[in-house]
Order: sequence, then C-alpha cells, then structure tokens
Amino acid sequence: MEETLTYQKIYTFEDLSCLPDENYEIINGKRVDISPTGFIHGKFEFNIAQVLKDRLENKGYVAVGEIGIVIRKKPFRLRAADVVYISKKTSPQEPEGILQIAPDLIIEILSKDDTTEKMNNKIKDYLSIGVESIVVVDPAAESISIYHQKKKEIESYSFDEEFELYQGIKIIMNQIL
Repeated sequence: MEETLTYQKIYTFEDLSCLPDENYEIINGKRVDISPTGFIHGKFEFNIAQVLKDRLENKGYVAVGEIGIVIRKKPFRLRAADVVYISKKTSPQEPEGILQIAPDLIIEILSKDDTTEKMNNKIKDYLSIGVESIVVVDPAAESISIYHQKKKEIESYSFDEEFELYQGIKIIMNQIL
C-alpha cells in the first residue's frame, strides 16, 4: 500500500494580512476549520450583541461572527470569537481586521461540536491575553458560565436566572431570546 503525504501549511504571524476569508482558527500554526453555525446560534449572537449595543451606547464597539483574535505570535495562535465588546478606553478608535488587542468581553455560544476540552483551551487563551470577562452560553443545557480575569471562581447561571452580562448590565437569558 502506498502512503500519500499531504502538505499542511504552517501559518505564521507574518501571514496575518493574507489569511483566507473562511471560518477557522490557527492553533500553533495549524489551521483548524470551524463548522458553520445554525440559525439558533446566530440568534443568540445577535440578541446578546443587541443588548450590549443598546445598553453601552457610545462607550465601545460590539461585533459578532467569528471575530479573529491574535493570542500569540510564535507559534502563531488565532482564535475566533462569537461576540466581542471593546471599550473606547481599550481602543479609542474602532478596530479593523483581525484583533491584536484583547477585547474587554468575549461571549461564546456553544455549538454541537464544541467539547469541554476545546472550550477550556479557548477560555485559557482569552484569559492569557487579558480579556476581562468571558461568558459561555450553552443553549443545550440552558446554562451560562462566566469567567473573570480577576477571579478564580466560575459563575454559573440558568437561563431563568438574572446575571451580570457586563459592568452592571443584568439580563435573564430567557427574556432576550
């Protein structure tokens, strides 16, 4: 039996300006494709982003849709976040392109193909660059987990409980869906 060798491009930070427009992350230089999300996932992204936009008004910038965030330059590590918020204090000008700064807030909505290990690694990456808060929404379990840069404890809530999404913005997930 003959083996076929396939070449997998190793991406570096220098490739940042010419990365393909597709859904993927780069983990230690290797591209990891991300499956498209479904309608419900998109609805969660939109509704949460709308709450942030409405309540934070002109205090910062909100974006959705697998926003690229550089975690490390060597070996190159690039993550894709569902929803990000960046305050004007963090970035006085609206960011463009793939982020090379840590957002103040990242929201991840779990998909069917997300594993605990994959999400834990992503959370560690976000915390390693100084993201203040990470909110993980699990639609299947109807639960929310919140990780903070300055706290070791993870906050956990159900979709029926009120929780602080970000800096005084309190919501009940079932009420915004």
